[in-house]
Amino acid sequence: MFLSPFGKVKSAALSTIHGAALPIAIDFGASSLKVLQLQAGEPPQLIAAGSLPTPENLYDDPAKRFAFQFQALPKLIKAVGFRGKRAVVALPAAQLFCKHLQLPRSEGVGVGELVENAVPAILECPQHALVYRHVVVEGAQPAGQTSGSFGDQGGKAPGVKQEVICLAAARDMVGRMLQACRDAKLELVGMQPEFFCTLKAFEHLCRRQEDAGVATLYLDIAFGSTKVLIGHGPRLVFAKTVQQGGLDLDKVVAHTLDCTLAQAHQRRLEIFASPRVRSAAPQPALAQASRPGRPGDDAAVAVADDRRAPGAATINASQFGPDVGNLPVEPVGSADFDLSDSLEILEDEIAMCLRYHESIFPGKKVTRALMLGGESLSRGLCQHIARRLRLPAQVADPLARVARTGKEPVVNTDFSLQQPGWGVALGLSLLPTDL
Repeated sequence: MFLSPFGKVKSAALSTIHGAALPIAIDFGASSLKVLQLQAGEPPQLIAAGSLPTPENLYDDPAKRFAFQFQALPKLIKAVGFRGKRAVVALPAAQLFCKHLQLPRSEGVGVGELVENAVPAILECPQHALVYRHVVVEGAQPAGQTSGSFGDQGGKAPGVKQEVICLAAARDMVGRMLQACRDAKLELVGMQPEFFCTLKAFEHLCRRQEDAGVATLYLDIAFGSTKVLIGHGPRLVFAKTVQQGGLDLDKVVAHTLDCTLAQAHQRRLEIFASPRVRSAAPQPALAQASRPGRPGDDAAVAVADDRRAPGAATINASQFGPDVGNLPVEPVGSADFDLSDSLEILEDEIAMCLRYHESIFPGKKVTRALMLGGESLSRGLCQHIARRLRLPAQVADPLARVARTGKEPVVNTDFSLQQPGWGVALGLSLLPTDL
């Protein structure tokens, strides 16, 4: 178990009763610290939220950024005003070891034990310095095994190896997050990898039985890194963190223009930030959020359900924009700087992820891409990636399905605008507690 030193997994039944306040979700993101609390229900309702932007001088210094966020957390929690003291924390993907391993099937030896032996050897560190979690990728066909070895592929008997997504975090980092919550007078009741949070945020799209067969690429393009996930319906079958994000693009701009990172960031946003596309009117319920948008509204589509792709899951109109490939083309570079080389590195990494998925699931192709994360507000960036991958792609606004009156306390964030960077916080709120 991932956080076995802190206790066994609890049932989430008490925290998901309709109308109950869910734990406060804390996302220590590279561009900002985000805190969110929802009320359980369908759709969930907003109780309160807030964010604290990362100071510009800390953009390229993760250690000092975390120290700043840990110290600032108590003030932010107090400023927003939440219900109760229970909290859950997302383990930042950039601080998380994540690797697909093909481990032997062995009677009497659990997968968890195999993971706890394999990962420290790869990282060359003591076993006790890490905490672990793993996902067995059911139906995968690891390389070297004959076609049809697994049930998903039509075979009868399992192969000698199994595909496992291995995750590990430094025990020191886990301890520091725990202490930060204590300093904020919060009771930490859960810690989850960002991968799990992102997938949970879109679980409602996979309720139909046929959705289990739909392979979806989730691209969380953030400031510090890019998370690449592939889900078969609600099941996670691939995960990888690509250490390439908005900060790397800022570094290219800063080098080209001979300016500071803060100046480069502002320059890039001025040129490439797409218009904010959500209506300023509050959305008290999901039904209202599903109304068609105005002509020219990038986030609007004409129907509440999008099932144009065979087997595609139902997609709520307010939560996703149209295929970015059908929007007017926006440039990736300017006369002052060119980002194409940096984007090519990112696109190559994503393409390799898709090829690996096809290697363990022969004949099963990803049919669509959902883009989220703060950097996905750049239409030109999303279009460039979608064209390279040759996939229909939509930008997601995870919080669009969350009901709100407009009177909830919200600090430093405007939820009347598109907010694709809140997927981790939303999914974290909805996951079961595990401490």
